Amino acid sequence: MVRGLGYKTLTENSARSALRRVHSRAVNAIALSAELADIHMDTVLASLRKANVSAGAFIYGQDLDVEEAVRWMKAGAVDIVLDPHNEQSIKEAVERTFSFSSRPAAKAETEEEADKSDETFLYRSRVMDTIMTKVRRVAPLKTTVLITGESGTGKDVLARKIHALSGRKGSYFAVNCAAIPETLLEGELFGHERGAFTGADRLREGRFEAARGGTLLLDEIGEIPPATQVKLLRAIEEEQVTRLGGNRPITTDVRLLAATNADLQSRVEEGSFRQDLYFRLKVVEIELPPLRSRRQDIPLLAMSFLRELSDKHGFPMPQLTREALEKLIGYGWPGNVRQLRNMMESVLITSGSRIDVEDLPPEVAGAASADAGTLRLDLPVTAAEAEERLIAKTLELVDGNRTRAAELLGIGRRTLQRKLKP
Repeated sequence: MVRGLGYKTLTENSARSALRRVHSRAVNAIALSAELADIHMDTVLASLRKANVSAGAFIYGQDLDVEEAVRWMKAGAVDIVLDPHNEQSIKEAVERTFSFSSRPAAKAETEEEADKSDETFLYRSRVMDTIMTKVRRVAPLKTTVLITGESGTGKDVLARKIHALSGRKGSYFAVNCAAIPETLLEGELFGHERGAFTGADRLREGRFEAARGGTLLLDEIGEIPPATQVKLLRAIEEEQVTRLGGNRPITTDVRLLAATNADLQSRVEEGSFRQDLYFRLKVVEIELPPLRSRRQDIPLLAMSFLRELSDKHGFPMPQLTREALEKLIGYGWPGNVRQLRNMMESVLITSGSRIDVEDLPPEVAGAASADAGTLRLDLPVTAAEAEERLIAKTLELVDGNRTRAAELLGIGRRTLQRKLKP
């Protein structure tokens, strides 16, 4: 089937011979049968990762367990094909796996960084596939990246992923600009000299200095006050900072990332955010879609969180029924991935060895199944609520492509963006 798609193929009938073949010559993609006879799949995936093989691998097989699929994807599999006789599924898996063959070497990540960055970004949706392809392309560069998206979509986790793939040797730092008072933010970013102000009894490095050789995320960048915006722009363009109370410029070496759930373009138009800083931050923009626009990822995320939280609390891994899973897929998740994780922890603690519909919160248990192409409305419903659900369903159908969704809805892309603002 793969050869019929126009690819040159090599075949081996055992995992050991396949590993020898992969290690001895250039291979772009690996298709692994789930029924390996000689070596356990976990061992095969671990071997590929340890050897730093640049090719991606996907697994095919029938009657696979969702929990098993989650474990394999955490271990490095690019995709899981549940119906190996479906040519379209195979075609998509091969194309997706080829896109991984050009990724930066895995050795650029430490084990700790890989644990932090890979787990939450389990995905099967095309929209996330496109985003992660962009992430792999931009990660090794020093380009400034602006990460946008609703609250709870995982902007900090994506920033950690960019750092993990960057190959930079320094540490990762994150500053929540909204959580630090205006009077203290400048010192937090740029540092201060001893005696710079009352209480400054010692010299203190700012985050730009502390992150030398590494990555600095400025979260909630839209909340930075105007006076600090000017100094931030100068620090980015000159790659130098001056501590409060000092007069000596200090050269910096930091990869800057910024994140926000605000509409910075609107703030620029209002005059509360500098246009030159906005354009300097937005060299590359990565927009994380809400969870309702990537429902294909919900089963993997839910099972991943259950496994992680079961280990954390010392509970046996519970069974998640198909009916409960359908409710999770059908729910709108206004709090996105963060809400899903918190809810899975709550359900894990309060349920037993089996999680069914009645164990879910009422708002989730009452969610309609998310059948493709079908929009269900329980009347009465306001026009605004109906419009919100219609937009969410359309985005789901086009894998989060806002341009395509706007076309289907018969509205402009700017109009759609305005309606999606939280």
